Amino acid sequence: MQKRYNKPTTVNDKEQMPNLIANLDDLSDVRATDMTYIQLTYKSRIYMASVYVPENRKVLAYQIADIMTAQLATTVIVKALRRGDEPLYVHSGMGSQYTSALFESTLAAVGIKHSYFRKGCPYDNARIEICHLLLKR
Repeated sequence: MQKRYNKPTTVNDKEQMPNLIANLDDLSDVRATDMTYIQLTYKSRIYMASVYVPENRKVLAYQIADIMTAQLATTVIVKALRRGDEPLYVHSGMGSQYTSALFESTLAAVGIKHSYFRKGCPYDNARIEICHLLLKR
């Protein structure tokens, strides 16, 4: 087992945004996105953002960076869009990267609706969380 480290967090004072996919039966037009950290040494880590297809459990795009920014979150969405993937919904957390003007305007420019999982409830985005967990192990 790996030793647990203090997880990095971001602060967001926004009210809870809507979860548009909570009652969907068909997830074929949904893409989940999230960021995770990968511990390199005791004091250094990198961050990976990814776009995930919940229906067939595939990672469409990912990007690695030294810092967790809105640009990192947006880059993976743009990569997925360049592959010809145009979902109706992108489901993400409520971190400052995903509520940023850059991220929101990128989705709005191509007509994608933004769905959010509830604050403090990783189970809403469990599929991508498990994907990241498997990668870390």
